[in-house]
Amino acid sequence: MKTFLTFITIIFSTALLVGIGYFFVQKNLSPKIVYEKPENIILVESPIPDTSQEQDKNATTSLSNLPVEDIEEYNGAVRHIFSHSLIIYPERALADTKNAEGYKNNMLTVEQFKQVIEQLYENNFVLIDAKILYSFDENGNIYQNKLYLPKGKKPLILSIDDLSYYSYMKNGGFANKLVLESDIVKTEVLTPEGNTIVTDDGDIIPIVYAFVKEHPDFSLNGAKGIIGVTGFEGILGYRTNWKGERGDSERQQAIMVANALKKSGWTFANHSFSHDQVFLKGTITSDFLTNDISRWVNEVEPLIGDTNIFIGPFGQVFSERDPRRKQLTDAGSFSNQ
Repeated sequence: MKTFLTFITIIFSTALLVGIGYFFVQKNLSPKIVYEKPENIILVESPIPDTSQEQDKNATTSLSNLPVEDIEEYNGAVRHIFSHSLIIYPERALADTKNAEGYKNNMLTVEQFKQVIEQLYENNFVLIDAKILYSFDENGNIYQNKLYLPKGKKPLILSIDDLSYYSYMKNGGFANKLVLESDIVKTEVLTPEGNTIVTDDGDIIPIVYAFVKEHPDFSLNGAKGIIGVTGFEGILGYRTNWKGERGDSERQQAIMVANALKKSGWTFANHSFSHDQVFLKGTITSDFLTNDISRWVNEVEPLIGDTNIFIGPFGQVFSERDPRRKQLTDAGSFSNQ
């Protein structure tokens, strides 16, 4: 059955790394834009439960570990950074001559990322869940929520693109996949010596987990970030695109890891199924988009659950009047988490 969705376009400011555009999607509403000021109300068609007042009323409850006098409303910019998977062994990335230039331009090493989050923490940033920024009332009006933080803290949204460990990365010094160990998500890594090991710092996921465990004030209410996944080569290092029993096993393992990630404060986003070059070239046809949406819904959504966040490949953002934007919403490719 077709559902109608609302896109809320949010372009987060860039800090340290490249910024990208997000669509937030709300089921049973039509496309609208949210403006910056809380008092700006955008009328939409269908009502959903009121959360705006509840968010405001319970602001101090969500920060109940702090005295009221240590909490303040934040009215500044919301910063956003994103990264791809991290390079563990730079020497292997450099040796992969076919992809070395792309790694250099688009990837960070483990040590670089550790320096990044240390600097972010030292500069009083705190990770937040992007979804706390907006809510809807019973009439379907869209609001920008008030944001309450510990005094002196600045909000940060972290996202990871393409967390699939594509086959082309095999010789680039990256992790193989995300794995569960005692219900904690870690990384499976192939060492230069050819040994397969499980590590606590082979990519952003376990690094952020360990950092927040050591510095709990780096995360608001346990928030970690947004994971953008495609589907054409599976997700999280599992070849969920395979058919038959082998694919069934990969999908089951991916579901367990995805559930653990959501439980630990990560949110998933649709990064398209194909990440095709047509998104970069701007030559996306209606038929192509229909097929891409269909494959996402059928092959990826059952693994990660519903998501109402879309991250355009190559930073692709459909303008408000672009018919492909309406096609994406009308197709019912997402629903609420």
